Amino acid sequence: MVTRPEDLHPRLCEAYNAGDLAALMALYDPKAVYVIKPGRVTDGPAELHAAMKHNIELRGRLTIEPRSFVRSDDLVLVLGQFTLSGRRHDGTPFERVSRFADVLRRQPDGGWLLAVDNPFGGE
Repeated sequence: MVTRPEDLHPRLCEAYNAGDLAALMALYDPKAVYVIKPGRVTDGPAELHAAMKHNIELRGRLTIEPRSFVRSDDLVLVLGQFTLSGRRHDGTPFERVSRFADVLRRQPDGGWLLAVDNPFGGE
């Protein structure tokens, strides 16, 4: 369980970089959404799972640098930057650096999970 909002993104990186889809999904609120591209948001848990599976299959290396945490009761807005690097299927390298905007929600057990994951927070 993630007991502090500041600890969620390091756990997200660990799960992603380990290729552990189950651990990654465990960091998302049951009603979470993920912005697949600007204007396109997942619709339900099955689509979120499929999006995360696709992301893990990139076999990239993820680093996340949260820059600010704005809390309002059981919600936290996290703004920052992430870098995803790796190799495409044809072997050519890629690197994506982008700002993100995430919303974390405190759960009934006191833990924190991602409610909105927006890797296009700067767009």
